[in-house]
Amino acid sequence: MASFTMILEFDGGTYISQCQASSPDDAAAKHVDYLVGLNGMSTLTVRRRVADRLAQERPVAIEGVRKVWCCSASVGKKLALVNIVATA
Repeated sequence: MASFTMILEFDGGTYISQCQASSPDDAAAKHVDYLVGLNGMSTLTVRRRVADRLAQERPVAIEGVRKVWCCSASVGKKLALVNIVATA
């Protein structure tokens, strides 16, 4: 297992979390579950929509940077951007 830091930018806010996961895909899946319970971010309905959209995405490696991935999703007219960084 590796440590991953997830940095979500959404609707003017930045939300950072960490988890242990076997891969960036696994970290992204854990992050989706975390988002639903993140009371500081919007309403439960919006959090579920963001989580549902992000669950359909797969992290893509950032070219020229080691151990960094990204995925994004549109929720209405807003963009949810997640950067995933292997931190250990």
